[in-house]
Amino acid sequence: MKNIVIISILFIAFSSLKINAQAQTIRKPVNYTVILDLSDRILSEHQLEKDQAQIEQLFEKFEAKARRGLILTSKDRFSVKIVPQKNSPLDINYFENMLQLKLNEMSIKDKNNKMVEFSNSITKTLSELRDKANYSDKRNGYFGVDLWAYLNDYGQSLQLEGYDNTVIILTDGYFDFENRGHVLKQKNRYTSTQFLNKITGIDWKQKARSSDYGLFPIKLPKGIHWIISGISSKNDLDVLQTQKLIYFWDKWLKESGADDYKFILDGSESQMSSKLLSML
Repeated sequence: MKNIVIISILFIAFSSLKINAQAQTIRKPVNYTVILDLSDRILSEHQLEKDQAQIEQLFEKFEAKARRGLILTSKDRFSVKIVPQKNSPLDINYFENMLQLKLNEMSIKDKNNKMVEFSNSITKTLSELRDKANYSDKRNGYFGVDLWAYLNDYGQSLQLEGYDNTVIILTDGYFDFENRGHVLKQKNRYTSTQFLNKITGIDWKQKARSSDYGLFPIKLPKGIHWIISGISSKNDLDVLQTQKLIYFWDKWLKESGADDYKFILDGSESQMSSKLLSML
């Protein structure tokens, strides 16, 4: 009788493991990538706190998905990428290494421990990043990040075959630089958004279409869920600025081949985090 009970317990345990493993294989593993813009936008009040809150909430979502199946077989991936910026003293490699968790590259015995370690350290790492990123209190102390070049160079690599790929870009939506000699231009197409102030009036959209203003298209893979979070106007005199930013981002992403994207306007920390979670 005792042997029968032991065998029954082992059978139930084995069946449970098998069901969890099957559930894990049915669900595509997730690949969450955050692309972080640390240009002069970070001088806006509470901006870095908003960024940190969104990254932490994204990781909580990631961890919940990884643990929903059997974490021992999980192949889920989470990473934060920082767009390089000329003259920035920030050690990008250090922070990118600290802010990545690739369960598909870990042995079964290490996965749970690494998940716990990452969960316990992410807040401290992001707080350290906030301190290091804010190296000047003047806008001209930041050269500006080249989102166009970054996505042109690395956009294809953001998609992993067999994964549910989500890319969150934390940015105000501008492609701006202190030195405009850095910008490429052909007719009314640019690698920056410096043309925004040339399109004025309530008929700005008609002008933009007729003169074909916009960003140079690049090649982006289909099958990535893009979220551009933090769209915010730098021009208090132009109440239509955020509409323009979304219009040109939409045009650029569509022309570049992206087929699934959403935008989040700048707002309170709780508002933005709530909208982000609703999109995942």
